Amino acid sequence: MLKKGILLFTLLILLVSVLAGGVLAEDKEVYEMKFGVSNPPKEYHHSWTPYIVFKNEVELRSNGRLQVKIFPGGQLGSIESMVNQVRMGAIEATEPSDGHLASIYPNIQVFSIPYLFSNRMVAWEVLGGPFGQKMIEDMAQKTGLRALFWSENGGFRHYSNDKRLVKTPADMKGLKIRTMNIPLHMKIVEDLGASPTPISWNELYTALQTGVVDGQENSVATFLVPKLEEVQKYIILDGHVYGVNSIVLNEEWYQGLPDDLKEIIHQSAQIALSVNHGLTVAREVKGIEYLKEKGVQIYRPTLEEKVLFKEKTQQSAIDWLNNNLDPDWVKGILEATEKAEKELGLN
Repeated sequence: MLKKGILLFTLLILLVSVLAGGVLAEDKEVYEMKFGVSNPPKEYHHSWTPYIVFKNEVELRSNGRLQVKIFPGGQLGSIESMVNQVRMGAIEATEPSDGHLASIYPNIQVFSIPYLFSNRMVAWEVLGGPFGQKMIEDMAQKTGLRALFWSENGGFRHYSNDKRLVKTPADMKGLKIRTMNIPLHMKIVEDLGASPTPISWNELYTALQTGVVDGQENSVATFLVPKLEEVQKYIILDGHVYGVNSIVLNEEWYQGLPDDLKEIIHQSAQIALSVNHGLTVAREVKGIEYLKEKGVQIYRPTLEEKVLFKEKTQQSAIDWLNNNLDPDWVKGILEATEKAEKELGLN
C-alpha cells in the first residue's frame, strides 16, 4: 500500500512537472510585431514619441515575449501601402489617419462631421467610450484591421492659405484648398465656397510653393512638420474637423496571441494614447507662438463667426453621410456627442 502511494505521488509530481514545463515553454515563446511608421524619428512628436512609449511598455510588461520592431520614415512604403501590408499580414502594425482608412472603411468618416466636437474633452469622451469601441470592433470585423485607440492626428484641423486672412465663410470663396482624399472633407470645402484638391502629403509643400493650390487644412502640429509657414501666410483657427489616427493591427495575428499579451498591448496602448494627448495639446500651444514669431497671421474666430461656418457645413455633411453610409453610425456619433457634452456640463 505504501509503495502504491509512493508511486502515485511520483506520477503526480511528474505530471505537474510536465504541465509546468508546457506553461513555461508557452511563456517563453517570443512574438514579433513589425510596426511600419511613416514619420522619421522626432523627439516629443505626437506621431512618434507615443509609439516609442508603446514599444517600451509592451516589451517591459511582457518580459520580452513580445518584441515591437519599429520601421520609421516610410522604410516599408507609403502609409497606404503599409495599411495594405497589415491587411495581408506582411507586417503586423502601422499608424494610419482616418483619411487613410476612409476608402476601405467609409464609416470612419463620421468622425469628420464639421464642428462636431466643441472641445478636446468631448472628443476624448466620445472616441474613448462605447461609440469609439463599437467602431473598433466593426472595423476589425469588416477590414481585418484592429485599431488600438482613436488618437489625435495633431488635434483640430484649421484652414491656411497665402492669399488673404479668412474670418468668415465668405472669405473662403474661390480659394483652392488641398485636402486629403476623404470625400466628406472635400464636400466641407465646397460648401464653404472654395475648391477642394486632393494632393498627397509628400507633394503638399511643392503644391503650395508652386501655386497649384492656395491653401490646405491641417492641425497646427501637422502644419509645422513640413515647415508650411514658409509657404503659407494666414491661418484661421476654426477647428472644423478633429483629426484622428491610430495604431492598427492585423486582426488575425492579434487574435492568435495569448490573452495575457493582448491585455499587455491594450494597457500599453492606453499609456501611449495619454502621451499622444499631452503632446498634441502642448505642441499646439507652442506651435501657435512659434508661427506668430515667424510672421504668420493667425485669426481665432468669435463664437458668432464659428456658428456661420457650422451653419454652412454641418447639416449638409450630415445629409451627405446619411446618403452614403449606414445612418445608424451618424445617429450614434451625434447621440454620443450630446451625451458627452451633458456629462461634461457643456449643455
